[in-house]
Amino acid sequence: MAEKVKRASLSKGRAGWCVIFRHPVCKATNGQSLRIRRGLGTRDEGAAAALVEQVNTLLADESWWSPARRTEAERQFDERVVRAFYDDMEPLERDTWAEREAALPLPGGKEAEDGYARMLMVGTTGSGKTTLVRQLLGTDPKLERFPSTSAAKTTVSDLEVILSDGPFKAVVTFFSRDLVRQYISDCISAAVVSAAEGGPERDVRRRLLEHADQRFRLSYVLGTFADPATAEDLEDDAEDDDELFEPGEEALNDDERRELRERLEIYFQQVKQLAGEYRTRMSAAAARLGIDLSNAPRPERDKLEEAIEDEIVRDEQFQSLIDHILDDCESRFDRLDDGELAKGRDGWPTSWRYESPKRGDFISTVNRFSSNYAPHFGRLLTPFVEGIRVAGPFAPTWSEGERPRLVILDGQGLGHTADAVSSVSTRVTKRYQICDAIMLVDNAAQPMQAATYSAIESLVASGHESKLILCFTHFDEVKGDNLVGFAARQNHVLGSFENVIANIAKTHGRFADKSLRSAIPDRTVFLANIQKPLGAGAKATRRELQRMLEAVAATILPPEPVVYQPVYDVANLVLAIQKAAAEFHDRWRGVLNLGSRSGVVSEHWTRIKALSRRLGIFKQDEYDSLKPVADLIRILQNHLSQFLAQPLGWDPAMPPDDDETHAAAIDLIRKEAFTRLHDLSRRRILDECISGWAEAYEYRGEGSTKRRARSIIELYSTAAPVPNEMPGPDANEFLNEMRSLAFEAVAAGGGRIKGWSREDVAADV
Repeated sequence: MAEKVKRASLSKGRAGWCVIFRHPVCKATNGQSLRIRRGLGTRDEGAAAALVEQVNTLLADESWWSPARRTEAERQFDERVVRAFYDDMEPLERDTWAEREAALPLPGGKEAEDGYARMLMVGTTGSGKTTLVRQLLGTDPKLERFPSTSAAKTTVSDLEVILSDGPFKAVVTFFSRDLVRQYISDCISAAVVSAAEGGPERDVRRRLLEHADQRFRLSYVLGTFADPATAEDLEDDAEDDDELFEPGEEALNDDERRELRERLEIYFQQVKQLAGEYRTRMSAAAARLGIDLSNAPRPERDKLEEAIEDEIVRDEQFQSLIDHILDDCESRFDRLDDGELAKGRDGWPTSWRYESPKRGDFISTVNRFSSNYAPHFGRLLTPFVEGIRVAGPFAPTWSEGERPRLVILDGQGLGHTADAVSSVSTRVTKRYQICDAIMLVDNAAQPMQAATYSAIESLVASGHESKLILCFTHFDEVKGDNLVGFAARQNHVLGSFENVIANIAKTHGRFADKSLRSAIPDRTVFLANIQKPLGAGAKATRRELQRMLEAVAATILPPEPVVYQPVYDVANLVLAIQKAAAEFHDRWRGVLNLGSRSGVVSEHWTRIKALSRRLGIFKQDEYDSLKPVADLIRILQNHLSQFLAQPLGWDPAMPPDDDETHAAAIDLIRKEAFTRLHDLSRRRILDECISGWAEAYEYRGEGSTKRRARSIIELYSTAAPVPNEMPGPDANEFLNEMRSLAFEAVAAGGGRIKGWSREDVAADV
């Protein structure tokens, strides 16, 4: 039953009056009518009330509820009213990479002749890749602290750095208001549930200030309930620790911290009030259904919690708390005195640009968007940042000769997972093609864990293993009575890499084995104590870093031309596609708890619900470790890789017995297929299924978990059906698309499929 259209009302905002109303057409992330709250740009209550009445005129007449009438509405109503009512009916698609590229283009790339090498940093969370970036930039770990580091999950946005001449420049892009609002809603909801279940107060406060995925932390923006450590405290406690100070602004004073705590305490009290309402509704619902909450099994409690949580989230008190926290967050942008801040049509910041000739000023200003420095909690904007691109005369202090011509692309860590078949995020894999070198950073003390294995296999399957440079950090922690000397410790670490090579070769063939082994002599480096400035005594690490730069520079040399053409049989291709689709479905049936699958852990209903929201509402292709688009890319590419590794023959003849010649020819085709698979997988899993994902998210009430899981499986059955002997229309369409993709990739990579032409592909499609 459709919600009754209610009248708009006034609300006090941080910069004047706001209008609040439920949109009669647009849907919110909970499946209900979208709640709109827009600033009216006036502090005059009478003027604001008049604008609200204009909104009520639009709400009362269904003939206005179409984006086609926006132009006519602009002639009759105030511009602010028209924007508030019509903007969400015509959602904007943003490409934040393109925004940064337009403001500050990256040098290098396929066609460039400027001598720049593009290097992608890949590694598990906490492996030290951001610390390595500091060494490459020459930033002081004590006096500059850029980029920020900590024990884990520090890098929560994309970071792109250009080592260049000229002044220091930066462009920062931000998450949308809607996504930030959803993060805040998640935090409040988690805190309310914790308080309602009698969780300790410290847990409730933590959940309010830190999102479950640990990548969105309100404490950075709003401060903390307790006083953070001051620089003096840190100095007293740390002795020789280099992670002490941050340049620029002074730490917050006592009055500022007190004001932040008082505001947080107000939010906390509101959370407790909502928790009381939550408990009341839970008890009433349990009584109606005859459920004893003290002894109720987990599935029954889950059903109740989902139903009541949705009710609480729709409550106006809950929404009002989100409004106040979001206003509080937005006010932090008001402190930006430098640079140029751009805003979207809803008034939320979209990007920020800045330029300075002074290194100290530049770093202290940009740290506002990347820092995790506790004494500055309450001023930072880090949680809102989607990507940062900087350029300037950075250079490693230990480098011999001129400044490296280098572009560094860093981002979120791969994450620690016990799942040996986990997929690498598309945020990482879609960068493979535009990079010359891929720096895989791993912890030498615990080398080659599951996520690192997945990254290496991803490179092999996609044909990018020739770009691999292996960097083992924490080499100083590799110790043992049997490990005497550098060579012994080095061989100990490389033994783990040898095991990975052997396992990957079983799937991807002997060419993969040879290609990965070729990386060992010149493209494997071992680094120790890089968290500190490297003095003259750090000879081994300085030597290894210099070798690393030479290996990166060598990646931009043009490859030898490939003159041999692999030839393939289409029958083997169809079999590969069939196996891949079956494996994808088998994995996700396990994830969705629709059957036990070896090596696959079923996910809690709350995470599946969050995944459906992330895809169906925010059009993002993953949620935390749940990556359906990346999974489809990985599985299809692995099976295509195996198909491509075994050509039926070669033209003009079998190449010499030279594994490098074989591998180079096949890798060209693998790269072409991998690039195309990103577009196909996102389109089929996400773009063409948006409404289905949104519908899956909207399931509520008893049995909604199973209905949601089955709905997702049905989406997959349409997006990536398993071809069989008598395939239906969906399977035929998928099979033909995959055959077309394979043909185009083989042709673009210099090979061919036997007895198959472009005309055959066109006829199939």
